[in-house]
Amino acid sequence: MSSVRRTLKTIINEWKEIGIPKDILERDYAIRPQKRKVTVLTGARMTGKTYLMFQTMKRLIESGVDENRVFYINFEDERVYENAEFLTELLPAIREEFGVSENIYLFLDEIHLIPKWNLWLRRNLMRDLIIVISGSTSELMPDRIASSLGGRTRTYIVYPLTFREFLRFKRIKLENNVEYSMRKYDILYYLKEYMIFGGFPEIARTQSRYEKIRELQEYFLAILHRDIIRRRNIDKPVELEVLYKLLADTTLFSASKMEKTLRSLGYRLSKTTILKYKDYGEKAYLIYQLEIFSTKIKDRLQYPRKVYFIDTGLRRAISTAWSTSETRILENLVFIELQRRKKLTERIAYWRGRSNLEVDFVIEENLKPKRLIQVSYDPTSEETRKREEKALIEAMKELKISTAQIITWDYEEQRQINNKKIVYMPVWKLLLS
Repeated sequence: MSSVRRTLKTIINEWKEIGIPKDILERDYAIRPQKRKVTVLTGARMTGKTYLMFQTMKRLIESGVDENRVFYINFEDERVYENAEFLTELLPAIREEFGVSENIYLFLDEIHLIPKWNLWLRRNLMRDLIIVISGSTSELMPDRIASSLGGRTRTYIVYPLTFREFLRFKRIKLENNVEYSMRKYDILYYLKEYMIFGGFPEIARTQSRYEKIRELQEYFLAILHRDIIRRRNIDKPVELEVLYKLLADTTLFSASKMEKTLRSLGYRLSKTTILKYKDYGEKAYLIYQLEIFSTKIKDRLQYPRKVYFIDTGLRRAISTAWSTSETRILENLVFIELQRRKKLTERIAYWRGRSNLEVDFVIEENLKPKRLIQVSYDPTSEETRKREEKALIEAMKELKISTAQIITWDYEEQRQINNKKIVYMPVWKLLLS
């Protein structure tokens, strides 16, 4: 027996002894694995992909699947090294140790760490297997994985907790008419925590505010080192870390301005390297970038991009500027919610008019502008209200949209201005809708 097969048997048996954790708190994902199609769970590190695998196993077993046919392997186990033999020997090890060769449910965590993983999947897709894989890499992004496996995939992007899931983790039961009950003030209390510390599952369970911040900083370093520096062979790790911390302080990104800022701090990175490093962050699901809304490709490429992070808590933990701006934190929170909900035919951009007025989000569908969304934490002052409404009215006229939204902390109103309707909506209503 090869040493690889022996190691695989040990790892599988250990997991069988430990079993599925008892303290699984359900996420709002309905994952239904099927034969001849790989189920893919991808997203940022620590968003809960592994526990989502456990949740799926639990539901399968409860539905009648024989638990002796369910197998889980984490390829980040230190006993597993980057050798294709760990996949080649997997099915023989299961058959030899457990006596099963069909109707096998395989849950393969961080499979992309093994060389030629996609070739192994393609070779075994037509077998009597149900395969679920996970990873926090661009190789598992929907377009890449679909191309790699000939379209025989079903991909789920796993984000940090929704606010509804966050309340479930806090054991808060929602009532039907939250707005008209005392429960609303509990909701606002937990919404403040959600906005400040974000929605990573383990952070939601952590009680100490100090520990939350410390853990979020550790998450940032883990994504940086394990998903970017190590995977991309970055030769300037210090400069990379400084770049992302500057991005966390930035609203609009310009490679030229970032190059100057880095140089003023004593770091030298070319514009080409800065753009490359920024794209690596996007491929690790750490950041997202929005182009300006325009029908011209030149404008989309030329104008600065807006930068958002996967989680408001993580952004605050590494930023100084963002910790003091409630509207900017709220804007990032709203973006992630829009990103989570958008359809495949939709795209999110930002709008800027001739007078330099700006609207935070334009939702396009099939390249046509469909919705306009502005974010303002507290629009109750006359100056703030006029500024936000003026930008929206100008954008609505240009894009021929009759209704727009302003997302607030807890302010609600509808206003009619020159045949244009502006709806002020509290963010908790958006998040719980």
